[in-house]
Amino acid sequence: MTPNPSPNPAGGMSVWIDGPVTGDGIVTLVAALLAALVVMIGYSIQKQQAREAEQAIAYGEAIRAVHDYLEAPYRVRRRDGGSVARMAITDHLSDVQSRLAYYSTLLRVHAPKDVGAAYKQLVATAKAEAGPQLTAAWQERPTRKDQEVPLGAKFDQPLSSAALERTIDLMGHRRAPKQ
Repeated sequence: MTPNPSPNPAGGMSVWIDGPVTGDGIVTLVAALLAALVVMIGYSIQKQQAREAEQAIAYGEAIRAVHDYLEAPYRVRRRDGGSVARMAITDHLSDVQSRLAYYSTLLRVHAPKDVGAAYKQLVATAKAEAGPQLTAAWQERPTRKDQEVPLGAKFDQPLSSAALERTIDLMGHRRAPKQ
């Protein structure tokens, strides 16, 4: 039998079948529903994986910005004293500051609240430790010889290291809410 369309009072058309529904018809309908369900599940899984990959990239770049800031005192200490190096370093530091602000905002808006708060604290801690180190590094004599490049002593940043570990731990265990 063929479907007979008829007007639907709510608008559109209604379809019904005159005659008995056979087993083949039921099997076809169930197979079509299962296929649609599999497609929807696959799409949902793919979308979630893409969201997690984007989140991992954002988290990684946010942590990279903090590492760049913590590394800045070393970069300043190894400068050669020329104006070109000075401009390159200050441009780099400006870019790092901009990325720290960007990722602080991004994580505040899109990450779970505890991750955003931990990153904000990490940035504040890094600035509190590395900021004075940057100032001291600018006050030191520029590097003149290759032998002076290995600095011998590292900058102590224990609070930043602890905050970094806490933030990374939260980032690894918390997923952003679905959008």
